[in-house]
Amino acid sequence: MRNTIVLVRTDNFQKASIALADLVRYGGMKIRGDPRIVPPALSDWAFEKISGEKPKKRFRAHVVAQIDLPPAKAIGRIMDIHPPAHILVIPPDTEVWEELMRLWGSFEKLRGFHPPKKTKAEELRKKEEEEEELEEF
Repeated sequence: MRNTIVLVRTDNFQKASIALADLVRYGGMKIRGDPRIVPPALSDWAFEKISGEKPKKRFRAHVVAQIDLPPAKAIGRIMDIHPPAHILVIPPDTEVWEELMRLWGSFEKLRGFHPPKKTKAEELRKKEEEEEELEEF
């Protein structure tokens, strides 16, 4: 299966880590593998190819990560949570996705990112299971 990629563009890598943690915690997404740092020029190229316009703002931190959701669902969840970064969803059927995957091994891993222990989706699932058990009695 080809994973959707998210491109996080922000002022520093700490904010990028927070944005990724928010995707996991509040968006119910799972980050597959390690997030990677990409060069600003590649990030700008990807932004231009996906959005169809040139980037208006320069960012210092550019990070990509693979997630476990289809693009449409990922976009909806990102819109709901408003993370502290500019996030672009890159679908698996695009030229940008192909190029990022080709270069994936050459990107430096984002140090210091650890997904949060509990996600909102896991908490909801646990709560629903507990309610179902109570209804059975």
